[in-house]
Amino acid sequence: MIRIEKLEMQGFKSFPKKTIVTFPSNFSVVCGPNGSGKSNILDAVVFVLGRTSAKSLRADRMFEMIFHGSKTKEAAELAKVSLFFDNSEKKFPVEEDKLIITRKINKNGVSIYKLNGRTVTRETIQEMLRYGHIQPDGHNII
Repeated sequence: MIRIEKLEMQGFKSFPKKTIVTFPSNFSVVCGPNGSGKSNILDAVVFVLGRTSAKSLRADRMFEMIFHGSKTKEAAELAKVSLFFDNSEKKFPVEEDKLIITRKINKNGVSIYKLNGRTVTRETIQEMLRYGHIQPDGHNII
């Protein structure tokens, strides 16, 4: 089974500072009070996997994924999300024991995808995720 080790977000929706969410076991629960960012964590996961519909991420346009500022915090220049997968069982066809998928989006709505630090296309990310039976527009989260 494919396992997510951690999620890193910076400038994404309600997470202006670098925020790391770890998933230390095969069973993890994201819980908290209303307005604490639970839905934004799930949005970050499907965002980095390559979902292209802003509406499915609870926004009108993709650049709205970028933290837009508050009374006390400046707006972010871009949003960056990285998802770290355990690849010790070599489910993904890469030599490394971790598969790191990163997606950045700027204020113009332009996305840049990275796979283990190398810039790649969304299609390359999609192809890699197929090895783990992961679909960004599918039902992957239970």
